[in-house]
Amino acid sequence: MIATAISVVLVAFASTACAIDAPATVTGHAAPRAPVFDREGPAREDGSAAVAWNELAYRLAFAEDKFLTFKGHRSFAMMHLAMHDALNTIRPVYGRYAYSGDHVRADPIAAAAQAAYEVLISQYPGAKTALDAELARWLGRVNGGPPKERGVALGRSTAAAILAMRQTDGWDVVGTYTFRSEPGQYQTTPDWNGFVLQPGFRNAKPFALVTPSQFRPQPPPELASKRYASALNEVKSVGTTSSASRTAEQSAYAIWWMEFAEGSVNRLARELVGEARMDLWVASRLFAHLNTALFDVYIAVWDSKYEYNHWRPYTAVRQAANDGNAATAPDATWEPLRPTPPFPEYISAHAAGCAVTFDLLRRVFGDNTAFTMRTVTAPPEMPTRAFSSFTAAAAECADSRVRLGWHFRYSVDAGADLGRQVASHVARTLLTPTQH
Repeated sequence: MIATAISVVLVAFASTACAIDAPATVTGHAAPRAPVFDREGPAREDGSAAVAWNELAYRLAFAEDKFLTFKGHRSFAMMHLAMHDALNTIRPVYGRYAYSGDHVRADPIAAAAQAAYEVLISQYPGAKTALDAELARWLGRVNGGPPKERGVALGRSTAAAILAMRQTDGWDVVGTYTFRSEPGQYQTTPDWNGFVLQPGFRNAKPFALVTPSQFRPQPPPELASKRYASALNEVKSVGTTSSASRTAEQSAYAIWWMEFAEGSVNRLARELVGEARMDLWVASRLFAHLNTALFDVYIAVWDSKYEYNHWRPYTAVRQAANDGNAATAPDATWEPLRPTPPFPEYISAHAAGCAVTFDLLRRVFGDNTAFTMRTVTAPPEMPTRAFSSFTAAAAECADSRVRLGWHFRYSVDAGADLGRQVASHVARTLLTPTQH
């Protein structure tokens, strides 16, 4: 398991770098059985169960480590895959992931709820009271008898299948790291004093990717290049604490976007699924896609970060006299808008996380979908942001990391490109529609 020392440092990251507040208490969800959004056939169940369990999983992960390790991402993915496999064992709309048992006539709510419960109780045993209550709430909506009993048994089976498959996936391997001092190489910042976050995660087993390096981007530009100088001078100007070239709105949305995509985009997906009254099968597949893709894209990002070991703007601006580029100049007092995270720069994890999730939402709802979004890091003057498309939201998310002073422009561009590639791969290869 991840060392206790890492947990201590991550608490500091949560309070200084991310400033994330605790989520509000979750209220009950109705589970109507009216006609619903269904792309695959006649109405069955709406997506309320998928929404409710996603929200509870978020609460548990946030309470434990604020998503500052990868446990919550993995739990999200396993839970939604178990729910998806249970539903598609009852009615085969999409291909299954881990479970290959015979198809069975069973109650879908009982199956999905039990599957979610089994995964989450295995990951968060200390939350048994909350999990027992949520399971009882959903099972209480189902009439007793053989369909309910078969649903409960099926949910247990699909959860066991995904948990067994992921038992030794390496998500929690800390790994080793040696700092280097050459120009262009990542160096620690005063906030972290030699700590780096989990270099071993780059070797974790993906859910959908063939290998962590499957879509590895090209290296960052050479320090002596025009592209590098342009990117450094941009972030030096727009990413510093007292920037004269960053507008008030850009400062506000840089902070607004600080919440990680696993929180903000899952929240948005819950709202969109509810508004659309989406079919439970479609909703379960969407949440499974979003969260397996997020886990995989972070593995791919970590592969790039620790492969290229690129320095952060904090170091690059202060040590620009050593970069061999006549178009850059050092500033020994330069500070980013918010403290720099404790891992190498290239590529941007946030740009990749937003790109992969918003692209998957685009594929389901259409890119011309307008929406309003909330984050828990929103400043008081900007409680929500409205977007005309998922593409526009992903672009602003990527840009925010330059405005924070955390990333070069080429890093957020490469992160966004990686995210779109992973989204395409997941959509094409994972949980694909069955042939009728």
